[in-house]
Amino acid sequence: MRLEIGNFAVTDITFGSQTRWADGVLEIDRQELADLVLEDPYVASVEFEVARPGDSTRIMKIRDIIEPKVKADGPGATYPGMSGRAVDIVGQGRTNCLRGMTIICCSDMPGFNPDGSHWWGATSVEGRSEATFIDMAGAGAVTPFAGTVNLCVQIEPQPDAYADDWNRAVHSAMLKINDHLANTTLGLEPPEVQTYDLDGRDDALPNIVFIPVLASAEYRFGPRTSLGTNVYGIGRLTEPWLLQPTEMIDGAVCGTYMENFTWPIMETIVPHMCSRHGEDFNFVGCIIVRSNWEAQAEKQLMANRAAQMALDLGAQGAIVTTNVRGQRFLETILTVQALERAGINTILMTEEEDNENGNAPPLLVSVPEVVSAVSTGTGGVETAFPRVERVIGLRDPDPSWFEERPPIHGRYGTTHLHDFYGFGKQGYLDF
Repeated sequence: MRLEIGNFAVTDITFGSQTRWADGVLEIDRQELADLVLEDPYVASVEFEVARPGDSTRIMKIRDIIEPKVKADGPGATYPGMSGRAVDIVGQGRTNCLRGMTIICCSDMPGFNPDGSHWWGATSVEGRSEATFIDMAGAGAVTPFAGTVNLCVQIEPQPDAYADDWNRAVHSAMLKINDHLANTTLGLEPPEVQTYDLDGRDDALPNIVFIPVLASAEYRFGPRTSLGTNVYGIGRLTEPWLLQPTEMIDGAVCGTYMENFTWPIMETIVPHMCSRHGEDFNFVGCIIVRSNWEAQAEKQLMANRAAQMALDLGAQGAIVTTNVRGQRFLETILTVQALERAGINTILMTEEEDNENGNAPPLLVSVPEVVSAVSTGTGGVETAFPRVERVIGLRDPDPSWFEERPPIHGRYGTTHLHDFYGFGKQGYLDF
């Protein structure tokens, strides 16, 4: 497929009497945007704040992060299938992007589901939400979002909302905001156009596939749950999906599993690999493997099917990533093993486990077929996070959130960066 990205750089966001993009500044009518979000009966209130690089600001209670995009030409809608959006195949034509900014939705989550089960992202789940925040300045400004202009959407649910219903409302709000902001670019000539033309192969170059192993929440919340990473809006356990890389750039894979947000999988390794197509290798496809299968045979079958799909594509090489560890990492390793046994040279790109003061191995599971790996670190931050002047995320944040926060030691369940796709200081661009 051939996809053009019309980039409209955003160097600042201001609030004014209209919503428009001009000369790098995105002006937003705050009330107009609030009215859109408040159409949803699940939403009790919404507030908007801007977090800029260098601000003494901490963003907390993050539900998801996306970059505003809209289809300017070609079929479908960006972030297809989410919140009732069309499921037409995307990845071709032209997509306009407000580059250099993000939409960050911030909200506490209801603690329980209708069946009484506890949702993993509630504030009472120790260790997770306490480590998921963004500092915009100082030694703690280590995430890629410390370098973007961020529209933070602080949103609160109506009383007695359940986690799944509220998560749907959060994504619906984000996509309404996405469309409203990105639509300001329609009819304008983009200052910069990137073209990803993946049609055709150079027989002198190797064929490479990207295989992210993405957790499904079906095992816990059922096949129709929104609490997870979705493919065209579907989050349930399925056989591997074959997507064109440009489909992923248009948001065909979207949604949050725990603290693994949409932005990293769309904006890092996939567009970089697209830019190298026809120069270093032929980028022949993305194979999406779902994890969280219950039986060992199911896990092995999915790994085998992914390897067979790669063979059918003529792949000689693969890059494999995951998005959650634990049993999901076992499924990732089985995928690497199946690919190597099929004769496909495979690189595993992954975070490392906490080494427990030198007493634990870097990988939770390993097999002889893991012959090439790229470490993206442990997700920890070894320096303290300085005190901040402003906290975004809740209407009345606890005073402790303004204070200095201790270093975060990378360990399962409390990682700060969650860098599975190489956007940090050590990643795919270094190799």
